[in-house]
Parts: sequence; C-alpha cells; structure tokens
Amino acid sequence: MQSKKRKSSDLSKKIRAFINSPAGLPILAGVCGVLVVIIIACVVIAVRSSAAQPDSSSASWSEPADDSSYDAEAGKVNKEEFTGTILPGTEDAGQEYLDETLFIGDSNTARYMYYGPDDNSDVHFTTIENTVGVVSAGVQNITSLKWEHFVGKGEMTIPEIVEVMQPKRIIISFGTNNLTMETDTFIDYYSKGLEAIHEAYPYADIIVSAIPPLDKERSNTNLSMKQVDRLNTAIVEMCEEEGYKYLDTSEALEDPETGWAKKDYTLTLDGVHLSKEGARALFEYIRTHAYITEDTRPKPLKDIPKINGVTPGLITQDPIGLRGPSVPVEISASEGGHIVGETSQSVKKGQQTSEITAVADEGWEFSHWSASIGFIDQQETIRFTVPGDADANGVFITAHFRQKEAEPTPSPSPSPSPSPSPSPS
Repeated sequence: MQSKKRKSSDLSKKIRAFINSPAGLPILAGVCGVLVVIIIACVVIAVRSSAAQPDSSSASWSEPADDSSYDAEAGKVNKEEFTGTILPGTEDAGQEYLDETLFIGDSNTARYMYYGPDDNSDVHFTTIENTVGVVSAGVQNITSLKWEHFVGKGEMTIPEIVEVMQPKRIIISFGTNNLTMETDTFIDYYSKGLEAIHEAYPYADIIVSAIPPLDKERSNTNLSMKQVDRLNTAIVEMCEEEGYKYLDTSEALEDPETGWAKKDYTLTLDGVHLSKEGARALFEYIRTHAYITEDTRPKPLKDIPKINGVTPGLITQDPIGLRGPSVPVEISASEGGHIVGETSQSVKKGQQTSEITAVADEGWEFSHWSASIGFIDQQETIRFTVPGDADANGVFITAHFRQKEAEPTPSPSPSPSPSPSPSPS
C-alpha cells in the first residue's frame, strides 16, 4: 500500500514539474484546444442532423393484411351506368374555366392556392378569390361551420359564401376526412349540404368531385381504398338521383393496375394529401372535363366584399389521424431562378429545414423569400424554422426574383469634323 502511494506521489510531482517547465504550458494548451475543437464539431454535427426531421413512417411501413385482398376493379364506379352524370372529356377549357369556378373542400382544396402549372411562376391554380378550403373539414361542416370571414359581413357558412360570391359553377370535394363514416350518414350530410347550397344560389352549376385516391404506403393504415371506392360509388349515385354532375378525377390520379394513387401523386409524409405532381394532373383533368352551360346569373353581379380568408385552426380535431409532429414543407422558385437544396421536406414543428438556396438565372437577381406562415429570413441561403402552429397543410416557401436593370449603352461621341482649309486666292 505504501509503495502505491509513493508511486502516485512521484507521478504527481512529475506532472507538476512538466506543467511548470517552459514547454509544458504550450503543449497542455494545444491539447485543450484540440479537445475544444472536437467538442464543437460534435455539437455542430448534432444540430445539423436534427435540423431537418424527415418522416420515417415510409421506411418502417408494412402492408396491412387487408390490402392484399384489395381488388382494383371490384369497387370502382361503373361509368356506363352513369352516362350523363359523369363528365366526359372535352377540349381544354383553359385558365378562364378555373377562374370562374368556386372550389370548395378540405385541406386538399386549400392547397390548390399554393400549387401551379409551372415551378418557375407565381401563377397558382386558384386564389383566395375562388377557393374555400379548411383543414380536416368534412361533409358535416358544410352548413354547420362558419368557414370564412368577409369584411362587413362577418363569418359565413358555405351556402352563405356561395350566395355572396355568385360563382358560375362550383366544384366541391369532400370525403377524405369522412372515410370512417357510415355510407348512409355520409350521403345524408352531403345531400343536405348540396341542397342548401343550391337553395342559397340556384344559378351555379354544382359539380361533385371524386374523393382522391390514397397512396398504398399511407401513414394511417386504417384508411383504405375500399373506403374511398365505397364512398365514391355512393357519391355518383347521389349525383345521378339529384341532378348534379360527377367529376371522376380518379381517372387522372389512380394507377389503373393497382387502384391506388399514382407514384409521387401524394405527399410522402402521409400518402393522403395531393403533391404538386398530383395537383397538376388533377387540374389538367378538370380543364379537359369541363362543364360549360349558359350563364343564367342575374346581371349585373353584386359587389363581392373583401375576403379575409379562413380562420386559422378552425377545426381542432383530426378525424383521420394525420396531424403529427412533422409537417410538409415545399419550396419553389418564381420566374428568374431556381432552388438548390431539397424542395420537398418533412420537418418537425419548431425545427429547421435543411439548407436551401435561391439562385438567380442570368439577367436576374434574388428579390425575397415568402412563406405561407411563419417568419423567414431574407438571405439567399436560409434554414426555415417551422412554426409550432403549422397544420396538415404544411408550409409553402417561394423564392422571388427580379430582372436586373439593363445598363445604358453609352452613346458614341461624334467625331469633330475638320475645318476646311481656306483656298489660296
């Protein structure tokens, strides 16, 4: 025991002697510096790896047993039985057709205002002037919920909104948030809601859109295409009986072989909400399955009060269990530039996206960023922090650019003309 104590004492003396030597302190400082650098590097790596929180549900997804028995043909709408109700193909009716249509629905409908036909454009499929969409809304909310606020009018139900907005036609799409509802209950709500809309403004054509298909690898496996097919069949039967038109958008969105949504047509986060690619296919289908009739609206149309939009957080319950810690973040560029970085991300609320950079094309320069919700920095390269109140619609971020002013071309200076020499007399 005494021998061990002497060895420990000798070692301590040697360490103190080394530290007090001329070379000891610099060496010790260098070792400490290396340790500090290593610690900082570890912290930076940890922060960066946690900035963007990708949803891991698809990686751990396993097919429910019920999916294996799904028949892609068995539950689909028989088009031959509903000729005259299901809208046939037409010539492309163009953007004008969309502009004079009022779109009503749930979060998929709300997302129409953020998608457009071209990545490098500020033009979107719809605007607040012709879109009424609420996250988690269903058929039971058509007449019971105060959807939007109008200046001087207050908040209104869907029938009241239609009466004020006086649309030429309506495309209405509900059902995704009603997939677990009994068919008879669903149709009863839908039928009464459509009747209330027609009574409020009988001059608008009413088109009922199919419930969009689910991706097979959806986050909530309690939702199924059997449910979608069941309700779509009931919807087209209702339209046939009550005189509405049916827009069979499943033709554009479904994979005909599997019956599920086509690849990349829904968000990978949940397999339910339409992606940018899915929305583009949808609107091409809408334009090429147009329903144009004589405009019987009383003229002149009344002035439409200013729309303040949908009240945030209007519906707090999630009927199909899609609201979670992560939300979709989609990044795009307007005309004059492009994005470097991942343009479609799934990020936890309160966390940051991975790094994205706005890069201007030749002859253009970066102007600013805009975000559908939250605060956003204005440097070319940013990491966006997702607000804690973000909902299933997620966040849409756009980089904007402006054309550089052309530098004026200097006018050439005129060369002085030589003075003529006088002729000798």
